[in-house]
Amino acid sequence: MELIDGKKIAAEITQEVADNILNKTLKVGLAVILIGNDPASHLYVKLKKKACEKVGINFHLYRFPDDTDTNEIIEAIEFLNIDDEVNAILVQLPLPKELDTKKIIASIDPKKDVDGFHPDNIQKYINGDTNWLPGLNEGINILLASTKQELIDKEICILANSDEFAEPLEKYFLKQNIKASHVHLKDNNWIDKVKQADVLIVAVGKPLLITDENIKDDAIIIDVGTNRLPGDTIVGDVDFDSVADKCSYITPVPGGVGPMTIAMLLKNATKLAQ
Repeated sequence: MELIDGKKIAAEITQEVADNILNKTLKVGLAVILIGNDPASHLYVKLKKKACEKVGINFHLYRFPDDTDTNEIIEAIEFLNIDDEVNAILVQLPLPKELDTKKIIASIDPKKDVDGFHPDNIQKYINGDTNWLPGLNEGINILLASTKQELIDKEICILANSDEFAEPLEKYFLKQNIKASHVHLKDNNWIDKVKQADVLIVAVGKPLLITDENIKDDAIIIDVGTNRLPGDTIVGDVDFDSVADKCSYITPVPGGVGPMTIAMLLKNATKLAQ
């Protein structure tokens, strides 16, 4: 088993972004909307702020309590849509259950949608009208490419809760003539699908869900999950210790997909500024 070092790759991308901003004297403004008190979300936002400050991106944080309603959030987004100092908007997910996540994401100006989750942007990608991939998805592609493994003859399974995440990623692989499908935990056959995968991408928010019994020999595993256990231990959706002797490559948690997600956020915010 070999580790896919997301931290190292992310550091290289972050340096490229910093050099790009400095050399082109770019003014990049990122607005982040944070709702509620979810500890993981607060941690992610803190890390994003630190990364922005490191490369020279102006970071604007807008915090709202748990009981904020959907319309209040949309009003804030509509203000940011016309704010000349902000060229990238991010809504930190997941949102409190009472809020309409799809409606909130759809209220972002597609030209400022740094995550690439706006329905228009997703549809454009699925239709082949743009090469813009959500940052998380592009980060995963870079991590897979770092293994230097040929994927054409492999079967990719994306186990995810979010279609906004899974569909553009699935489409990306299919465009390259790579077999890819996505499946939800609510699907009765999800275990069978996962067991057949040469490449398994997991993003369900269930700590240590995937064990050696659920994976194929020599599978490549991309663990998107970040879960906090009692005692502040951070683990993925995959039981690393269980699968280590069976898989060929795996992203660690922490140190895998997380740093790449932040690096791609910086890169995409800079693209929008340009």
